[in-house]
Amino acid sequence: ALERFCLCLGAVAGDIALTQGGFGGVVIAGGIGLRLATHLPKSGFSQRFLAKGRFERLMATVPVKLLTHPQPGLLGAAAAFAWEHR
Repeated sequence: ALERFCLCLGAVAGDIALTQGGFGGVVIAGGIGLRLATHLPKSGFSQRFLAKGRFERLMATVPVKLLTHPQPGLLGAAAAFAWEHR
């Protein structure tokens, strides 16, 4: 079941990146990132992410990051605050 979820996640993440122009990168964040940190790299996620027909070479240039920080929203808020008050 976990492998199937990773396959579906890879396919959907690739579809969204391609249709929305997310070529600067895709970040998988939140609780899902923490729970999949050990399994995702060895699953079929990457193959499904890249499997976009004639766009496969383009998709290979899209970085995919797994954010495993337990409080990514708080981390982002702190970064935004630091940026505004530098």
